[in-house]
Amino acid sequence: METLLSTWDRMTPLQRISAVNVDVMSHKHFCTLSGAAMMGRTDLQEGLSTAGTNGRDIFYGPEFVMRLSRKQLRYVHIHEATHIALRHCLEYEDLVKKYPRESNMAMDYVVNALIEQTDPRFAFVERPKDPAPLVDPKYFDRSFVDVLQDLLRNQQQNQQQQQPQQFDEHMPAPADADKDELQQAVQDALNHGDMVQKRMAGSSGEANPLSGLGVDRSTDWRSALREWMQAISKGDSHSRYNPPNRRFLPLGFIMPTHFDMTAGEVGIFADSSGSMHGIYPVLFGEIANICRQANPERVRLIWWDNKVRSEQVFKRGQYDTLAHALQPVGGGGTSPQAVTQYVQEKQYRLSGAIWLTDGYLDAKPTRVCSNELWGVFNNDFFKPAHGKVLRIHA
Repeated sequence: METLLSTWDRMTPLQRISAVNVDVMSHKHFCTLSGAAMMGRTDLQEGLSTAGTNGRDIFYGPEFVMRLSRKQLRYVHIHEATHIALRHCLEYEDLVKKYPRESNMAMDYVVNALIEQTDPRFAFVERPKDPAPLVDPKYFDRSFVDVLQDLLRNQQQNQQQQQPQQFDEHMPAPADADKDELQQAVQDALNHGDMVQKRMAGSSGEANPLSGLGVDRSTDWRSALREWMQAISKGDSHSRYNPPNRRFLPLGFIMPTHFDMTAGEVGIFADSSGSMHGIYPVLFGEIANICRQANPERVRLIWWDNKVRSEQVFKRGQYDTLAHALQPVGGGGTSPQAVTQYVQEKQYRLSGAIWLTDGYLDAKPTRVCSNELWGVFNNDFFKPAHGKVLRIHA
């Protein structure tokens, strides 16, 4: 043991990083992250107090590396690789800009939970002490946005407490990287890691908390929302074969679908209770993209809690600004029937309506129009009285 310690003490920072990288690749569970850990470059960065990642590359402060034991550096290396695997630096730019401190904390809680659920007895890793990682069992098996919402709900109490020292830096994605290509590279790396882990585990049947990282952890709500918006677009001025016309498939014919790239007025009813604010930058970024494609005549965004608080209207040509012009008002209860009454009183004629909520309502509202979609966040139990439901998980 003394020989091993003296060998570790003689290693340079880069040699230490290489050594723990080999350790991770050889571990029967953490090898799942081997592809993510080797995706980009791993390098030293002078002036960096601890470590950090930009979603592709991993950086270490030399002095930080030299004061860690081998098990502690494994913890940090796995921590950064898990940020990459969960795409924390790629998918949540708007949330990070709006809530930088809380976002950093939420991401770390999720990552450290996965590490410690995988090695609960600390046989392979050890918590660093300066700074100590953020760990709370109540955040085990929860998503980043879910944890972020909880931190924001308790923001006032958290501000009164002494704030923990930042464990690492979550850097913006590389400016020279194509985000779609980088997303695919992460997925490929995780698929590779899953194959390696299955070969190493063999037929042992041991559970591995990291085994789900190679699978998309969120509902494909973007595609579902896009399909719904296209479905309410009426007309036949455009045709395409992808997707094919389903009415003719049973007959063995591949025929195009017909559509117009214009819909009428679309209503978006955004639950403005406090639990929802943290997710809207992510949701509306994609909604803006879809609106640019479907090109509805008008989007009427209504903010509500126990009553309608405000509305914002966006017309054709203004959808580029939609995601950055959000003005949520509210924070009280959740009474969606107030929206139904409001729309009826205003006599709005909607081609479709999208409800965005966490599903914790005081009652289910009556129908607003014939095409309604419920985007329900982090709630697998809510069932609307009418319309289609879209489960959204971060």
